[in-house]
Amino acid sequence: MSSINSSTSFNNENYSSLLQAFLATHEEANRLALSNNRLKGLKNWLEGRVKELEDELFKMKTYFDNLEMIYKSAASRDFDSSKLANCADCIVLEKKVNYLIKYASRLSMGTANLNAILGSQNCVFGKACIGYQCGFQGKLNKFRSFFK
Repeated sequence: MSSINSSTSFNNENYSSLLQAFLATHEEANRLALSNNRLKGLKNWLEGRVKELEDELFKMKTYFDNLEMIYKSAASRDFDSSKLANCADCIVLEKKVNYLIKYASRLSMGTANLNAILGSQNCVFGKACIGYQCGFQGKLNKFRSFFK
């Protein structure tokens, strides 16, 4: 009788340790399955991106080859005065581009200043109340140069 009780207690302990090991393994397997699904999605996206980049690379190679053929055909022909005029136009166009870049930077700075001024304005409904300061308007004169 004592041997039967000891064997059943041994089986219960063995069963509980096996159950805990199985549950831990099952939880790890579920975590790995989720990670695997996420990585499959990433792999599919990366494969699509690689395909897009390969197509773009092929287009750029053909475009480069076309430009190279145009350049070689232009180099084999004699240059005339109209092509030299185009080179002079390039210098003028570079100057215009530089001017436009400077002008755009000034416009963006002006927009930032305007946004700062408009953001600092407060709405005052009652100018006759106790909190009204008539001398405060004199402090805003420094911003009037932006609106000229």
